[in-house]
Formats: sequence, C-alpha cells, structure tokens
Amino acid sequence: MMKQSLAALACLALVPMSVTAAQVYAPFPGTVKLHRNAAGIPNAVDILGDCGYWGAETGLMGSVSWNVTLRTTALTCGGSGTGNQNEVKHTFADGYTFRQWHFNKTSNSYDRTCDRCQIGDAGATGNAPTARAHLQRDKNGTLNTAWISPNLVDGQYVSGPLGSF
Repeated sequence: MMKQSLAALACLALVPMSVTAAQVYAPFPGTVKLHRNAAGIPNAVDILGDCGYWGAETGLMGSVSWNVTLRTTALTCGGSGTGNQNEVKHTFADGYTFRQWHFNKTSNSYDRTCDRCQIGDAGATGNAPTARAHLQRDKNGTLNTAWISPNLVDGQYVSGPLGSF
C-alpha cells in the first residue's frame, strides 16, 4: 500500500500544474501615460516619474532572465536621442518579448535572472522627453496589448500592478 501511495505521489509531480499569468508591475511609483494605436487601443504603457528616482525595478513579477542593453551611460533626464534608450528585456519560450526602456545606468544595470530586481534609476534615455519607464510586450515587431489592465487610465497614479498575461 505504501509503495502504491508513493507511486501515486510521484505521478502527480509529473502532471503540469496550471500556469500562473505573468504579472506586470510599475517599476517605480508614477503616473500612467498610455500609448495608443491608430484605433485608440492602448499598445504600451509609460510610467512617468522623477528623474534619478533610485531603484527602478524590472516590470515582471517572478524570477526571469533579463538582458540589459546600454546605449548611453550618462545621467539623462531629457532624452538622449532616437535609438539611444537603455533597454532591459525578457524573451519567453513562445517568442514574445517583454521590454522596458529609458532607465539610467547604475551598478545594477547588468544581465541576470531575478524577481523584480533593480536595473537602474528612472531616466529619459532615447526619445523620452521626461523620466519614464516604457513597458511593452511584442512578438516579431507586433505589439501585444492583452496584458494592459482595462482599468488603467491616463493620469492615474500607480505603484503596483498594471496588468497580466
């Protein structure tokens, strides 16, 4: 009987459990600015904050691998030009990529696997006119909007969840 019980428990370990949705969080407290496509549907989220805010975090809850691309190492609070945004991204097995742009480089700006780790300070690298975190999910250049909570509105102050996928 004991062997049968142990065998049954071992089989349960092989049954896939339901997959929890990836949770997206604000990387720092700030104000929502939604990017919209031509049809008016939000396709990315900016969180506007104070330049130099210490400890901008990755936007996904859970231990995932992050690749950091630094295109500028200067403290940038007003844009450093098109194509010069610092980026952290995670690519999922299904080919979707979650990206976060515009942070300023710090000693925390390096590739690693972590759960909501610090990646830098709030900044305005790239084309960002003011400090912000730009969050988007895409696959082969096509933006995916399903993760954005329908409750998010422009001007809303956030410090927690933004949506899930």
